[in-house]
Amino acid sequence: MHQRGAIHPTQKPLGILTPLIEYACPPGGTVLDPFVGSGSTLEAARLTGRRAIGIELHEPYAEAAARRLAQAPLELT
Repeated sequence: MHQRGAIHPTQKPLGILTPLIEYACPPGGTVLDPFVGSGSTLEAARLTGRRAIGIELHEPYAEAAARRLAQAPLELT
C-alpha cells in the first residue's frame, strides 16, 4: 500500500532524507540517485543546497518525478 499522496511505492519522506543528505554530502556538493522513483532524494538535495543527478529507467516514474521537481523553482548558482 502506498503512503497517502505517494507517487512511488517505496517513496521516502523528506524528513528522513534531508538529515542523511546533510550528513553525507557537503553544502554545494552533488547527490547521485541512480533510482529516482518519485524524486524525493532530488527534492531533499535541492532543499538543502546540494546539486542532484537522478536516473530513472521506468518512464512513468521519471515523468512523475520531473513534474514534482518542476513545481518548485530551481535556484541557479
